[in-house]
Amino acid sequence: MLEDAFRFLWYDKAKMFGILFGIVLSVFLIGQQLGICFSLLEGIVSLASNNTQYIWVVSEKSQQVNDLPALDMRIARELMSVSGVKRVNPIVVSGATAKFSNGTKAALTLIGTTAPTFAGGPWKLATGNTLDLLQEGALITDEYDGPTLNNITIGDHFELNGRRVVLVGQTRGARGLGVAYGFTTIERARMLSSIASSQASAFLVEWENSMEVGQVVRTINAEIPGIKAWEGGAFTEETLSYTARTSGIVASFGLLVVFAIITGFAIVGLTMYSAVNDRIRDYGTVKAIGGNNGMIRKLILLQACIYSAVGFVVAFVLLVLFVQATKTALDIQLTAGLIAFLIGVTLFISILGSLLAMRKITRLEPVQIFRI
Repeated sequence: MLEDAFRFLWYDKAKMFGILFGIVLSVFLIGQQLGICFSLLEGIVSLASNNTQYIWVVSEKSQQVNDLPALDMRIARELMSVSGVKRVNPIVVSGATAKFSNGTKAALTLIGTTAPTFAGGPWKLATGNTLDLLQEGALITDEYDGPTLNNITIGDHFELNGRRVVLVGQTRGARGLGVAYGFTTIERARMLSSIASSQASAFLVEWENSMEVGQVVRTINAEIPGIKAWEGGAFTEETLSYTARTSGIVASFGLLVVFAIITGFAIVGLTMYSAVNDRIRDYGTVKAIGGNNGMIRKLILLQACIYSAVGFVVAFVLLVLFVQATKTALDIQLTAGLIAFLIGVTLFISILGSLLAMRKITRLEPVQIFRI
């Protein structure tokens, strides 16, 4: 039957390529839009998602990781008195402006962490060492932000908020949404941003292995007023939820995905219906010589599966090329979950599209072929 399915496909090459075009176009657009959406969301939550191994303690007014009102450092001492708390790591997050020797400027989000653990960043370190941040004026940025930061390289000096700093290392993929990250020590971040030594943006808390993290979080929330403690994963999810509620990113990309699925179904369904209609005599003949509706359905479904396999492979290759071409700008990740979803969508479009053609054939009586 597989050979027969190929023969039916190959009979009308124009329609065959039309169906494949519909599948490839739809699957590529779906993968592209979802990949871009996930990349943007990862940029929004990257500070939280790359530090889920800690309990986040933030202001009770904070609703997500990009909104961190200042906290008093005295809270760190209160946290150390909580049962189950092992270590408290303050972190400072602030905006800064970089100025380079050619006069160009760029915005940068400064993240200050505490040596020697540097809890909170940098992560995904590609070049250099976190201890290099102990050098005078040291800063680490991301290599993908090179075009934004005047293509600086390790050892280059530039100004940050009017003070001289030097690049001592680079990460690969440690980025925010629309702004570069700059990692340094918490003392230098305070100095560069004119933040008092008595303030921090958040506290990243490590807990004793013998304690259950949920219990530690509940104890912190119960004993210390004016703050909110979150498990790392929960804080990331809350940030995603807040973004989905207050911005149009998820809705916009979701609508584009729905339109891509509808477009693919329309192209595939109508083209397959037309292809089957052109070969109505052949299908009728199969029924006239003893083929039942079950055999016809299998033949059409087999064709749909072939279209799915070929269309998905072509679309996936195009997606890989797109990911490589935009890696420095978007850093899209083709995860196993995304690939599985695309396979499912491909089968859905192909099989659902084949139902239109299948419905016409299964209603055809063998004797009708002599009237066509």
